[in-house]
Amino acid sequence: MRFAVPHHLHGRLLRAPWWERSVAVLGLLLLVDSFLPWYRLSWTVSRYGSGQETHHVVTATAWHSSSAWSLAVLLGVTAAVGHATCGAATTRWRTRLHWLFLLTATTGLLVATISRLAIPSVDAPGGFGLVAADEVAGGVRLGDIVRDRLLGREVNVAWGFYLAVFLMMALVPLMLLDVVRRADRHAAAVAG
Repeated sequence: MRFAVPHHLHGRLLRAPWWERSVAVLGLLLLVDSFLPWYRLSWTVSRYGSGQETHHVVTATAWHSSSAWSLAVLLGVTAAVGHATCGAATTRWRTRLHWLFLLTATTGLLVATISRLAIPSVDAPGGFGLVAADEVAGGVRLGDIVRDRLLGREVNVAWGFYLAVFLMMALVPLMLLDVVRRADRHAAAVAG
C-alpha cells in the first residue's frame, strides 16, 4: 500500500517558503517526540545483608504520563498540520485560520509549561514520589508511574518534555512570522 499526498497539497508544500515547510517539519518532530520519555522515576535498592545496590529506572511518554501533556501535543501537532494545509481555504478565511492555528500552538505551549509547573516540587512533602504502603497494597507498585499523579518536577521530568517545549517555542515564532508576512503582503496589495 502506498501513501499518496493529495496533488494540491504536495505542490503547495514544495513551493512554500522555508518557514512554512519548517512549521510542517516541527509538527512532525513534535509528534515523534511525544513517544520519547517525558517523565521518569529512578531509585536504588540496597539488598539486606549483602549491601548490593541495584538501580532502577522507569520512563513514560507524554501519552502515558499526563493528560495535560497529551493535550499540549495534540494542540501543537494540530496547529502545525492545520497551518501547513490551510492553503486550500479562501484568502479571507486563510488569514483567520492562520491566526487560529497560531493561537492553538501558543495554547499548547502554555498547557505544557503550566502543567510542568503544577507538578509538586521535590521540596514538597512526598515530592520524591515515594508510594505509601496502603497504596502499594491497593494495586500501585513501587516504581509505577500513575497518569496525572506526577511528583518531583525538578528530577523526574525527562528530556522528551524539554525537547517538546523547544520544538513548540520554535513553532510559535515561525507561525507568527508567517502571519505577519501575510498581513504585510495583504496591506501592500490593498495600498498598491
